[in-house]
Amino acid sequence: MASDPSLQRRAFLTGAAGTAAATSGCIGNLRNLIGRDAAQQLSLNIATLPASADPYAVRIANQLSKNLNLAGIDAGPPEPMEPDVLLRNILINQDFDLYVLQYPSEGYPGELRSMLYSAYGEEAGWQNPFGFSDLEMDDRLDAQQAAGPDTRVEAVRETQRQVVRVQPFTVVAFPDHIAGVRTDRFTGWDAGGLPETANYFQLESTGETDELSLLLQDPRATKNRNPIAVEHRNRGVVIGLFYDPLVRRIGGTPTPWLASSVEWDERGDGLAATIRLREADWHDGEPLTASDVAFTYEFLNDTSLGTFETSVPTPWRRGRVDLVDDVEVQDDRTLRMAFTTENVDTANRALEVLMLPEHVWSERTDPADLAGVELAGQTTEALVWANEDPVGSGPLRFESAQRDENLNLVRFEDHFLHRGDTEGIPDPYASGIDFERLNFEVMPSADTAVEVLENDNADASANSLEASVVPRIGRNDDITLTITRGQSFYHIGYNCREAPMSDPRFRRTVARLIDREHLISSVFDDYAEASEVPFTGEWTPEGLEWDGTAELSFLGADGELAVDAAQEAFMDAGYQYEDDRLVRRGGD
Repeated sequence: MASDPSLQRRAFLTGAAGTAAATSGCIGNLRNLIGRDAAQQLSLNIATLPASADPYAVRIANQLSKNLNLAGIDAGPPEPMEPDVLLRNILINQDFDLYVLQYPSEGYPGELRSMLYSAYGEEAGWQNPFGFSDLEMDDRLDAQQAAGPDTRVEAVRETQRQVVRVQPFTVVAFPDHIAGVRTDRFTGWDAGGLPETANYFQLESTGETDELSLLLQDPRATKNRNPIAVEHRNRGVVIGLFYDPLVRRIGGTPTPWLASSVEWDERGDGLAATIRLREADWHDGEPLTASDVAFTYEFLNDTSLGTFETSVPTPWRRGRVDLVDDVEVQDDRTLRMAFTTENVDTANRALEVLMLPEHVWSERTDPADLAGVELAGQTTEALVWANEDPVGSGPLRFESAQRDENLNLVRFEDHFLHRGDTEGIPDPYASGIDFERLNFEVMPSADTAVEVLENDNADASANSLEASVVPRIGRNDDITLTITRGQSFYHIGYNCREAPMSDPRFRRTVARLIDREHLISSVFDDYAEASEVPFTGEWTPEGLEWDGTAELSFLGADGELAVDAAQEAFMDAGYQYEDDRLVRRGGD
């Protein structure tokens, strides 16, 4: 154990007192010496999820911790926390050094603006949780948002080059979405099972039953159904069954959904659209009107509706709401919306926000009273409300739930699809939900989920299963294994508000402690793809396509860190060592 520097300092002062009396000429030098802070080993905490919630994250965190320690940084073992606690610490209280998590991406590069724009650094949620501030990055994000169809791909690539260069976060890998499904009662399963809300519309009953039984490993929806409670949501696939967007992305194509039509036209340096709504009701029987749509965008921009000194925006999908410049209600079913971009595909992302009933959420604008819980900034009731009995307009409505055990939904017969309003909706989505009830049961592990499927007590896994159960599923003829490449990526997040994570040279060196190729085989059993960039495919800049070696290459081989090379890299970045410990002056 390292000795306490403060004790060393006090012992030195005691011993030095007598000497100083005899050598008064050295007093000036002594004062200079004792006025300086002692160097201390750098200590960092790594936050992540427990293995029961995410076996991949904790194993990545373990390797990162091991290599940080080898490089002379006191990292300690990762701190596993339950998902809602961990996300609250990171996204709301901003209380962390480093973390390892999956970012709940939908593969939309506009998410980069939410993640990294400097102006979002003080907000809660996935809005710049790193506290990252970089004027060059801001310029690139502005250019990306304003880019038209001909320039957008290159604008995104330029942003991603800057992400790799300054490492506000370090991308590790994209895991596969793995599911086990049974086809004796329902068919139409998409690759990966049910990775998107739209996949539920594809299922077709064989006539054996009108109840769909699914298995959940993430229990948060059993106790909180607030669509903007960021600590309780990932991609919001289950919650998306309660609420409808104006436009739903189906197979990558924006499809008018709650909107019956969207007519685009140019408006100065941006876009405008005239939107006509289908005839629809909320689950409590109230009609859904254009005023509800206008309210949703106003409310998500400021959940206090102007009652706080400063606005309190939604912590969830804030970047999409920011694309809306103005909303004008023309009549009960017609709106005129203006956007801050001239790119239709980008503007469509703003229309994919889930609509909220004004008569329910307008009563949640008061300050939240959470005694004993430290929150960042002002907080409204809307952000902490559990919304146990959600009132949406989606194809399924809430029936019952038991915390951490189950969640039961029933078909909403008054949904516009179930009433036959299917114009513009492609098959098979136009037929709506082909079951009367949907029952989710919470499973403690992937192995238990597979066992329940083997015993014919459920139809499919709703969350992605871990790779370790793939052979077991493959051996069972009654269960179909289905896999697709996920859009959410594992990453290392840095709290850039604090030194040394505020230093891009430090972050770039930490990024070189990760051996992605080794992680793909040792952690993901090869059911993942390594990457340095958060958006792949056409968005990947030239030279950053994954070819087995990162631009910020691993400082070692086959998962084993070359300690001398790592220490040299940190020294090249401006850091100092004492006895193989990376030390800093002025605190830890």
